[in-house]
This record gives sequence, C-alpha cells and structure tokens, in this order.
Amino acid sequence: MQKNKLKEYGTYAAKGFCIGSAMTVPGVSGGTVAIILDVYDRLVFSVASIFKDFKKNFLFLCVLGLSMLIGMFSLSKLILFLSELAPIPVRFFFIGAIVGSIPMLYRKTELKKFSSVSLIFALLGVVCVFALDLIPTGLLDLSESLSVSQIPAFCIGGVALAVSLILPGISFSHMLLVFGLYERFYDALTSFDIPFLICLGIPIAVGILAFIKLLEFVLKKYPMQSYSAILGFVIASIKDIYVGFPSGIGMIIGTILAFIAGLAVVLAVTGAKNIEQD
Repeated sequence: MQKNKLKEYGTYAAKGFCIGSAMTVPGVSGGTVAIILDVYDRLVFSVASIFKDFKKNFLFLCVLGLSMLIGMFSLSKLILFLSELAPIPVRFFFIGAIVGSIPMLYRKTELKKFSSVSLIFALLGVVCVFALDLIPTGLLDLSESLSVSQIPAFCIGGVALAVSLILPGISFSHMLLVFGLYERFYDALTSFDIPFLICLGIPIAVGILAFIKLLEFVLKKYPMQSYSAILGFVIASIKDIYVGFPSGIGMIIGTILAFIAGLAVVLAVTGAKNIEQD
C-alpha cells in the first residue's frame, strides 16, 4: 500500500516538474500540459474542495506545486537556452503536443455527435485567447525597487496571472510578457528575490481561490460546454507558440521531427491512459 502511495505521488511530482518546465516557454500553457498529463481535473477539484479531505488534497497540492517550482527553477534556463538556440523546432514540439491533446480534450466533452452549442463554446474560447492581444504590452512596470505605489500593479498582474494558471490555453509566460514581467519574474525566481515573489504570489493565490470554485462548478455542471471552450482555448494557444517556419533542409527536417515527437509523446500518454481506464 505504501509503495503504491509513493509511486502515485512520485508520478504527480514528475508531472508537476514537466508542467513547471514547460511553462517557461512563452505561449505554452501550464493548464494545457496539466490536461495532457491528466492532472488538471484533480488539481482544480483539490484546490476548490481542499477542506473536504484536507490531508489528501494538501499533500497532493504540495507535491505538485513544489515540483512545478523546481521544474521552473531548474530547467528554466535550459529550456530558454534551447528556445534561443533552436526556437522553431522547440516551439513545434509543443505545437505537436497540443495537436496530440485535441482528441483527448474532445473525448472530455462527452459528445457522441456534432453539436452546434459545442462549436459555439469552442469559438468563444478561441475569441477569448485572441482578445488577449488587445492588452497593451508592458502594461505594468515593476522593474524598479518595491514600493507601496506598486501595490495596484501587483494586484492586477497577480489576478491576471492566476487566470492564466487556471485556464488551459492561456500561457503563464505569455501573460508575463504581456505585462512586461517575464524577465523580472524569472530573474526573481532564479535569484531568490523573496519579497518580489511574495508580492506577486499573494494576489496570484487570492485570484486562484476566487475563481477556482466557479471553475469547479462549471466543469461538473456543464462538462460539454466547459471542455468545448477549453478546446477552443487550447487550439487558439498555438498562435502564441508559432514563430514561423524554418528555411534550410536540415532545419525543416528537425522541425518536422520535433512536431512528430511532441505529437507522438502526447498520443502515447493519452492512449495509455485510455487503456488503463478501459
């Protein structure tokens, strides 16, 4: 029994590590990776209903949250280095992963045949992601020393980042870029700038707690509409990852292989999960 528990939480730790690592790439949504790794529903319901089984939910959230932070901290520089060295193949790996997750997301809508309502909600999801482009880049300025005057900026940025952490298809790193916080955040993370991380972390936590109950309700009450909208979020997120197609036969082959690798990994993971459930 104890070995099964260790294996279960070891799996959660590995998944959290992957989520945190992937989130460092602008355009890649941690929520999308959580869905691909089949941990999204558990994460939402554990946060929303933490006191129903406090010990179990708290332990799960601690394992997943700490492993995400470790992933963000330990691999952020490596992934960002690879993104600069070969940006197009790296991005196409994640695009392949997203494409591979579409069948699994469609299954979660529980649709047996075409539904115009589902299509409408998927299109709404697409529109919401594209609407984020209307936010002026560098909206918040938190580059200088911490001061009381920055409290409103921390609150606005924290709540927006909370939404990006909750909703699949909305990239945490992309939102950092939009608000002009990308370099500041990862510098603070790697240099252990605790005051800055606390100032940003508190409104993020408050935002998550404020929205998570609503998300839990709609996922349980309206799974078809919810997952249709999420499917729209995820598909639309490709636009933020795509940075163009390469030139040169070697780079083209590498990019195609990266796309196939991302697609194959996700199809293998989701396929294995379906076999287990059957």
